[in-house]
Amino acid sequence: MANKFGGIELGGALGGYDIVNIPADKLPQDAASAIGAVNSDLLGATFMPLWYIGKQLVNGVNHLFVVEDIRVTKNKDKHIVGLVVNVPPGEKALQGEGARIVRIVESEELPAGVDTAFAEAEKQLIGVSYKPVMYIGKQAVKGENHFILCEAKTIYPNAEPYAAILAINIFDGKTSVVGVLP
Repeated sequence: MANKFGGIELGGALGGYDIVNIPADKLPQDAASAIGAVNSDLLGATFMPLWYIGKQLVNGVNHLFVVEDIRVTKNKDKHIVGLVVNVPPGEKALQGEGARIVRIVESEELPAGVDTAFAEAEKQLIGVSYKPVMYIGKQAVKGENHFILCEAKTIYPNAEPYAAILAINIFDGKTSVVGVLP
């Protein structure tokens, strides 16, 4: 069974992503160049990579990132989003030449049943609010584990958002929190 990230089929399928799942401080050259090229063309916003999820061979390469979307406003608004950057084929692909944003996932609908389980799971957590950004996928265990990339915020004034993966289990009609990966 193929995994999904943000509604995109991953691995094992034609056009699927090869998952590397590495932190932003260890970006490979081609991914770092792609995000750098995109940022150099932006005015009033910056995409600060948090995780490099993987890449997909298409017409060139699609790079899938989890980023902090930082807007140049009075409050320096920040949001966690998924970002797909395409780098077309060519000699200078490693330098990110021609890189462009092809998709930004800010908030995606969760699959039926997972949405209500998410709301129930969030009530079990104290001190942090979670906003779903992307549905990553599921794992068959005793019931099903569901993994959801969230924009998390500690509940206090002027708290900065951060990326977290909320893992929930649905078994026999009951929802429980498996864990939170910051």
